[in-house]
Amino acid sequence: MFHLPPGNLRQRIVKIFGEAANKKLVPVHEETDILKISGFVGKPDYFKKSRGEQLFFVNKRFIKSSYLHHAVVGAFEEMLPPDTYPLYVLFLEIAPGRIDINVHPTKQEIKFDDEKLVYNYLKVTVRHALGAYSITPMLDFEQEPAFQATPTPAPVLRTGSQRTGDVRNYTPKNPDRLADENLRNWQRLYEGLDLLDSKASFDDAGQPAVQPPDTNADALQGTFDIRPGSEPTALDDDSGSFSKGQKEPYQIHGQYIVSQIKSGFMLIDQQAASERILYERYLEALRQQPVATQQALFPKNIELPPADAALLRAILPEVNRLGFDIAEFGGDTFIIHGTPSDMGSGQTEELLLERLLTQYKNNLEMELGTQENLARAMARSAALKRGQPLSALEMQDLIDQLFACSSPYRSPSGRTSFITFDLDELQRRFAS
Repeated sequence: MFHLPPGNLRQRIVKIFGEAANKKLVPVHEETDILKISGFVGKPDYFKKSRGEQLFFVNKRFIKSSYLHHAVVGAFEEMLPPDTYPLYVLFLEIAPGRIDINVHPTKQEIKFDDEKLVYNYLKVTVRHALGAYSITPMLDFEQEPAFQATPTPAPVLRTGSQRTGDVRNYTPKNPDRLADENLRNWQRLYEGLDLLDSKASFDDAGQPAVQPPDTNADALQGTFDIRPGSEPTALDDDSGSFSKGQKEPYQIHGQYIVSQIKSGFMLIDQQAASERILYERYLEALRQQPVATQQALFPKNIELPPADAALLRAILPEVNRLGFDIAEFGGDTFIIHGTPSDMGSGQTEELLLERLLTQYKNNLEMELGTQENLARAMARSAALKRGQPLSALEMQDLIDQLFACSSPYRSPSGRTSFITFDLDELQRRFAS
């Protein structure tokens, strides 16, 4: 909740999203007999990697619309990097008889009589505003006395249920026993599987020759620890059937991993698997053993929007248990001294923290406990993404860690982690 002085729309946007947004706002205004559009969009260079600064109001009522969002993003054309989101706060006014508000229980989705007309009109209006204002420097708005003089009380974050002991939290009865059982089951999947690769090399003892590590393995060490004991030989039974029978997994379309098992093969969703592994790791960190921190050579200051700053202050102790070393610096500014040692490559401290806060806010509607919410949010933020190439060593380590999880079958959000295909089923398909 914010306690803000009266002000115009631009002042209100700045107070909610932060002072950095002020000089990046482009006014939007068009009016016809059918539809009136007003508000602001952010300049193309003011984009975020996560959602949260996109607001639509129709007849002064807040709505959500992926259809209208697509129209706004389309107006930016080639001006936005892939997978980024512009800021916009847009008000549409239309005759009530031209819309249907009874399409969603919360009234947050509506239907227009002529959706194509609204879509095209919105896209053209935003494009026209960008063409007129995005390059021309904007003069700052005149500050009203109330906007300048009255200090704003710190916002109070209301997050609904924060019951740490909620039954919805993930609490395995005996994680160590379940992990051991999963490893044994994983071994049995490979029992009796022969090496089909005639070109495989062996050492003098008849074991597969150790290949030089793939140079891409360093990329995975940022996300998954390649720990002693995760190698195939560490999972062997007395006969050594696991390491002798294992065939290297391979990746398809940068999204899925194919792993051969004795009954057929397994198709693993690398992102869902990664989220499951990290979720259980971070949940354990919040309850027992904190994640190790990689100290930064040079600390970084980061200024957050007021709402995100209030949220981070409320959960800062738990965030630091996940491997961050963050301290308040005054106002809405924080200083980052360190980040989780297992943070994936290609992610800056700011991006990882931004994604963490966004995912945490998205989970609030589920009324999860603080620990489970944070573990889910951090796992989603730091997990492998689709399209990320992996070496054979990285894929095997991902598989090993997935089946050491207490519940490897689904990601924290409920997506399937892997699917098995039997040889009998394949033979039936080819026989038909």
